[in-house]
Amino acid sequence: MKYILVFLILFTGLFVLGQNNNQLDLVLDLKQIDDQSSYQLMYKRKINNSITLRGGLSLFIDTDKEIRNDSLSLQSGTVTYDISAGFQRDLKLEGFDHIKLYVGMDGYWNSTLNRKPYETYYGYYWNIGLKPLVGFYYDPIENLRLSVESRANLNFNFQQYSAPGENIDQRVDFRSLDQLAFGIGYLF
Repeated sequence: MKYILVFLILFTGLFVLGQNNNQLDLVLDLKQIDDQSSYQLMYKRKINNSITLRGGLSLFIDTDKEIRNDSLSLQSGTVTYDISAGFQRDLKLEGFDHIKLYVGMDGYWNSTLNRKPYETYYGYYWNIGLKPLVGFYYDPIENLRLSVESRANLNFNFQQYSAPGENIDQRVDFRSLDQLAFGIGYLF
């Protein structure tokens, strides 16, 4: 019982150390706003006055199974997830109390399982990489934060196919403006 009580005190202290140290964001990529796989849920935890830890998750599932009259069964679809973790550092703007600039870096793992209806194999793709970012946020009212950030992408891409033979593709690329993200956050 003593250990459970200590765990609860530590766990509660982690999330209730100060006012508005936690933030939950819904982030939309403005370059791909129609694509549901570009939506991201992000949690941010303020460590001190200028450093914030970030963690994000996006999940997209779109699968179909079709059975036709000629007894053929076709399966197609995509399952994609993206996990990210990183930090951001706030920069002060003199004379602006509700607007702050920030810079940061996210590391990510992205994976996609894909099958097209005209193919007989599954494609499994996974990426790891770094996303340097710069942005600003605005606090219009208490507990609400609006943000815009630009993300670059240093991506290490690895692909593997379930077709016969050696079907592996590897490449590295860099995109200076990979995402232009808009976030709506709740501070607690």
